Amino acid sequence: MDSAQNKSPPWHSVIALMWRSHPWLTVGTVVTGLISGVASIVGVGLITRVLHDQNNRQTLLLIFIALNAIAILCRTAAAAMPSYACMKIMTRLRVDLCKRILATPLEEIDRRGAPNVLTMLTQDIPQLSQTLLTIPTIIVQAVVLVCSILYLAYLSWIVFISTVTLIAVGVVLYLSFYRKAINFTERVRDEFVQFNEYTHGLVFGIKELKLNRDRQRWFTKAAIELSSKRVAGYNYTERFWFMGGDSFGQFTVAVLLGFLLFGVPALGVVDPTVLTASILAVLYTMGPLTALISILPAMAEGRTALARLSDFGFSIDEAQDSPKKPQPSGVKEFPAAKPWQFIELKDVKMNYHDYDSSADFALGPINMTIHAGELVYIIGGNGSGKSTLGKILSGLYAPTEGHILLDGKVVDNDGRERYRNLFSAVFTDFHLFNRIIGPAQRSSSIELAQKYLETLRLADKVEIRGKTYSTTKALSTGQRKRLALLCAYIEDRPIYILDEWAADQDPVFKRFFYEVLVPDLKSRGKCVIIITHDDQYFKLADRVIHLDSGRISSDTAMYAVRAKVAG
Repeated sequence: MDSAQNKSPPWHSVIALMWRSHPWLTVGTVVTGLISGVASIVGVGLITRVLHDQNNRQTLLLIFIALNAIAILCRTAAAAMPSYACMKIMTRLRVDLCKRILATPLEEIDRRGAPNVLTMLTQDIPQLSQTLLTIPTIIVQAVVLVCSILYLAYLSWIVFISTVTLIAVGVVLYLSFYRKAINFTERVRDEFVQFNEYTHGLVFGIKELKLNRDRQRWFTKAAIELSSKRVAGYNYTERFWFMGGDSFGQFTVAVLLGFLLFGVPALGVVDPTVLTASILAVLYTMGPLTALISILPAMAEGRTALARLSDFGFSIDEAQDSPKKPQPSGVKEFPAAKPWQFIELKDVKMNYHDYDSSADFALGPINMTIHAGELVYIIGGNGSGKSTLGKILSGLYAPTEGHILLDGKVVDNDGRERYRNLFSAVFTDFHLFNRIIGPAQRSSSIELAQKYLETLRLADKVEIRGKTYSTTKALSTGQRKRLALLCAYIEDRPIYILDEWAADQDPVFKRFFYEVLVPDLKSRGKCVIIITHDDQYFKLADRVIHLDSGRISSDTAMYAVRAKVAG
């Protein structure tokens, strides 16, 4: 685990988050928590007085009822206010984390893997929610504990010193167990990421598992069962250390009560009436102390969640509802791509390390130029870097070395979003969103979608309902690729990247794609970049770029080849 993972955010950042988001609710939580705690400990003193004072019992009863009512109402308010704040904060944190994921470079997302990212959304954020909900309990119980100890000091300095000493010893012993437990808290969370990866494979690889019993047996035994046992084992060990700390805490309480019941009377230094009140106060003190200790496991899990979010680069200190700068009238956040002439890749390299397989891949150096209106085929063997080059060219991957230039200007981080707006793409691992989304300035997207359904021969499979498609699932792989191409058509971007798009099409439609659809795009001034193995259609391209082991081995202008053949 790297240093970024080892450095956990401070706990005060959680409290600060609540304060920044809802200051008045935070103040209300603290005030009502203090009132509840003070009312509770005053009630303990009242119990002692009732036991030794037979007069004014009716008045004392009314005071007792009032104190308990105040304590209960304030405790409820102290819990309700942060619960509401927590609901708002967690909603915002989820949205902020999603925005952070969208802003994270694609190569970082690919390196971490979908299970890790999903674990942050489905486990770390909910765990932070549980941690925030412990705040009122911490406030109320801490106030009761402090007031109880001060009340002991008022009753007897001997009982006070004895209690504080033994509590300190118990806390030190508990913390030694706590430190060991949180090591396994981190292991539980990290192993759960691995389990999520296996469940991801279970859902998306169910066909392959059902077709092969040996694969199914291996997956069940060596993947799901083993990971489940590890999660359960780490969780059990974590709880074992926490339970061990609880046992020592209970032992400390037993020693304290034994000393008060047998040691102090033998010394004869405390009046029996005072001793009775002191024992009652000590017993009452154990309640909030036990409650605070029981919260520590949830705090440990919240600390681990904070650490993993921080490792991803997501800081809750930065996740605030800061007002956005107003946009000038008529200016869109992501304006449409402007006309362009050429894109250059100069000495571009991409070094990629797969942390799962510990394999390294290097693309480049790549030097190439793409012009507006060109039809370019990128070819090469499997693993030659074709798809990686497509992702670099489209701005999804930032090169580790070299530069991408648009019309002679370097595309930097600030301009990468605008640069990506030049591209529509259908990659091999494409995802279909069930929504018709075209250029914002046009209102004809639905009509275009209906037209392209006919062109792509999907009209009998897919209907348009409002701004959605009737289905994206009940289609073959080839049909889903056609629907993905339809979505790209509607976006109407200047450059199209189609990664092995025709691989799942039947021969008739494959020919239709190369001889009709692609030329139609080109005739409308689009630059089309096709990653393909279909050598029978190479003659239709303007250029064919061949990759071998991450480098360009040839860049052939096909019009020259055609002219040579014709001559």
